[in-house]
Amino acid sequence: MSGSFLSQLSGSFAQPAAENPTVAMIEAAYRQLGLDWRYINCEVAPEGLADAVRGARAMGWAGFNCSLPHKVAVIEHLDGLGESAQIIGAVNTVVRQGERLIGENTDGRGFVEALRPVFDPAGGRAMLLGAGGRRAPLRWSWRWPGLSISRWPTVMRRGGGRWYN
Repeated sequence: MSGSFLSQLSGSFAQPAAENPTVAMIEAAYRQLGLDWRYINCEVAPEGLADAVRGARAMGWAGFNCSLPHKVAVIEHLDGLGESAQIIGAVNTVVRQGERLIGENTDGRGFVEALRPVFDPAGGRAMLLGAGGRRAPLRWSWRWPGLSISRWPTVMRRGGGRWYN
């Protein structure tokens, strides 16, 4: 123990939050690294998001993750955005830089890093199926020189009408 009973806080704001396993993974990583940090899942309704961000700021949280339904709405409560969040228009990770809370988006980067051992994108070709919300982070993250990206939108029917994914 470090001699302090004050742990560094981080966490997640989502609704629903109870089934989010991230807390187990992050807390295990903190223990493995010997950090006296805590990761707390917080059930935050859309109307409580501003208060949750103010609370994290007031309590000196190191940062937090945002899940649905907060990935876009959180932007107005932050002090700035990293390049990925600016381009994608959504935030899934907020980091404290001094007194500022900065929004980032790590969705695409995580996916691409997981593919690196089996796929070298330099000079390659990739096809993204669908045109939904997950396409933007992937397309942004696959900005390697020489990688050709094709998009194939899918059309689905819901309730008799047509909508595009």
